Amino acid sequence: MQNSNIFITVDDDPINQFLSKVIITKNVENAEVISFSNVQDAMGFINDEKSSFHKIILLLDINMPQYDGWDFLDQFDHFDIELKKKFDIYLLSSSTDKADFNKAKFYPSVVDFISKPLTSTSLDIVFKRLKAA
Repeated sequence: MQNSNIFITVDDDPINQFLSKVIITKNVENAEVISFSNVQDAMGFINDEKSSFHKIILLLDINMPQYDGWDFLDQFDHFDIELKKKFDIYLLSSSTDKADFNKAKFYPSVVDFISKPLTSTSLDIVFKRLKAA
């Protein structure tokens, strides 16, 4: 996993996973997109591969069955600080609930909230934030 343009998507909707992958690969040179349909598989991957990570952009759906995006963030919060620094997490959701926007602010790992579906414009915003940081 030596690519510097690594994206992880965690979304139970295969159509949104596909759309995100298409948008990312069309707009980001040498992008590698790793997709998971549930929180448990994503957490397992992160835990198993943590030593090989450089910088990761993680697009996380909030509403999923069994374990949701909030559960992911609660578990992610227990990881080592050095690992957490390697991730920029964006909530990618169709939710318009203000409570979700406000709740996201309490998670320091969450950079921003992006409305589904991912678009070239919203991806540009992600990269502008990365350059500004």
